[in-house]
Amino acid sequence: MSNDLTNSSTNPSSSDKSNPDGNLLAWPVMAFLIIATTGSIAQLTAASEYGLGAITVYLIPAVLFMVPSALISAELATGWDGGIFAWVREAFGDRLGFQAIWLQWIQSVALYPTLLAFAAGSLAYALGQPSLANNGLYTGAVILVIFWAATLVAFRGLNASARLSSVGLILGTIIPAAALIILMFIWLGEGNPSAVPLQISDIVPSRNGISSLVLIIGTFIAFAGLEVNAVHIKKMRDPGRNYPKGVALATIIIFVIYVLGTISIAVAVPTSSLDLDAGAAQTFVTYMQGLGWGFGGRILCFLLAFGALAAAATWVIGPSRGLLLVGQKGFLPPRFQKVNEEDVQVPILLVQAVIVSILAIAFVLIPSVSNAFWVLQTVTVELYMLMYILMFLSGWRLRQTEPDVKRSFRVPAMALFATLGTLSAIGAILIGFFPPSQLSTSVSPLAYGAILLVGIIILAVPPQIIYHFRSPDWVPAQEEVVGSQ
Repeated sequence: MSNDLTNSSTNPSSSDKSNPDGNLLAWPVMAFLIIATTGSIAQLTAASEYGLGAITVYLIPAVLFMVPSALISAELATGWDGGIFAWVREAFGDRLGFQAIWLQWIQSVALYPTLLAFAAGSLAYALGQPSLANNGLYTGAVILVIFWAATLVAFRGLNASARLSSVGLILGTIIPAAALIILMFIWLGEGNPSAVPLQISDIVPSRNGISSLVLIIGTFIAFAGLEVNAVHIKKMRDPGRNYPKGVALATIIIFVIYVLGTISIAVAVPTSSLDLDAGAAQTFVTYMQGLGWGFGGRILCFLLAFGALAAAATWVIGPSRGLLLVGQKGFLPPRFQKVNEEDVQVPILLVQAVIVSILAIAFVLIPSVSNAFWVLQTVTVELYMLMYILMFLSGWRLRQTEPDVKRSFRVPAMALFATLGTLSAIGAILIGFFPPSQLSTSVSPLAYGAILLVGIIILAVPPQIIYHFRSPDWVPAQEEVVGSQ
């Protein structure tokens, strides 16, 4: 997921201007917007544990989760402006609408430490100090320094950081992803051994209880974020025909890139020595050293780190913008509705940085960096899936309660896709409460699940408390008072 963390879909004014016909998006352009939203090398390592079985591991969320989320968010976006807050609010009222936008924001906050841990691991390999990737103190320190620096930079506005992020996307994601795949084919083409079996029968992952399949939930976050691009469907010609084409093309390309990139990691690095926060970096070093191209591995690792670091400034400011816009409608105290002279939501960014700092401590307290990485990624998935459940149910409910609202795109068989999406999200949530057998942990399954549950409650419940205590004084004079439901 990258998730395109700018969350433009949460801006009520972002989709109310129609494009001239000459500027309408072609469906291949929409496909590549979707690809840019979901692409992230950081998500590949967990699925590599399954070897060739990654094909099945990615196919499940692609069909059962990605397609429903793309289609349903598209229908909602063409019927109601305002993104996830407006969709859920229209279907279920203010309280759940606020909950939905909070979940969209807080899942990104929980994700930041894992993405920056990936940057820290890649940087360790780039510096020729791979042991640092397993050092919790080093990883936590890198997360804190980078995130607070990015937060301070974000106070100056989005423009400069957005340009840096574009460069980071090319150098830190596109080039390394292509290199992963190309290096695998060169490696195998020269007759080098694979760390995993590559037989057709291995496409189906081995099943030794549910704990052996838990890592599959990491692939759900890899396919999340499509609701962000749904707002662009209004800029397409004949979206009823062309948007499904874009989704189909994007799904195929994303699936192929994820599968080949993941298998590339599996081929190079044995599961027993794989670090979840540095799998791609390990792979580059293994391939380059094995092929006699030595220093090239460190260069690619540096590009990985640069890509994550360059995007950090945009990650910091983007998701909280949607929360600000909703908060300014009377859902947050006046102190958190304020912006500085650069129109940046400084109070929200400071709260965000404090939460990230607390979460970063997990890398110091939890003995294994890989375990800390997994716990935080699982919390992210759980929070995001809760938001998607609200979105799927909203699409279904609004089809029943407001069938006459004009939608330029309508999901065929809404009940089927809403059910598939909801059940897949619930399944991901339930599976996440089992500790993966691939990770070493000294806690019992019950304690592991309890830790996750406590973390999810702490991060997900605040909007309900805030909503309960909100006051009419929170509503700016220019806003219409929001009624409770």
